Amino acid sequence: MADTKKISREGYEKLVNELKDLKQNKLPETLKILAEAKEMGDLSENFDYKAALEEKDFINSRMKEIEELIDNVEIIDDTPTEKKKSNKVVDFWSKVTLQVENDKPYEVTIVGSGEIKIQDGEIAISLESPIGQAIRGKAVGEVAKMRLNNVKKDVTILAIQ
Repeated sequence: MADTKKISREGYEKLVNELKDLKQNKLPETLKILAEAKEMGDLSENFDYKAALEEKDFINSRMKEIEELIDNVEIIDDTPTEKKKSNKVVDFWSKVTLQVENDKPYEVTIVGSGEIKIQDGEIAISLESPIGQAIRGKAVGEVAKMRLNNVKKDVTILAIQ
């Protein structure tokens, strides 16, 4: 059995909706394209067929990944506790400004597994990630030790929102 991953209700619902979309829309579309490409004849040089086959494999892989995650999640409370509201320590849903060694400071939001994203200037990391594990429970001004590629790094908590 896989390890239980923590995820918010919203993150869980996004995964369930993605799985539903994959099963009801994307997979049937891809199977239709695959069938049409097969009808064209010689499959050895049929790029539409090969692309559809790769897409089908990707969709099946993603569906399996989501199903395994959904089967092994613990939905965490979306309501901040008094401790979190006071912004005293890093925990789920904290917005943390941190600095790794002498790198430029950056802000991350702590989320559950399956909710991780790095896009549009927004970074959301799992509490189970190396950085998340290192900074969990730490307060502003504290320095955490993190192992990254077998090298120990200092992570300084600059602010918690």
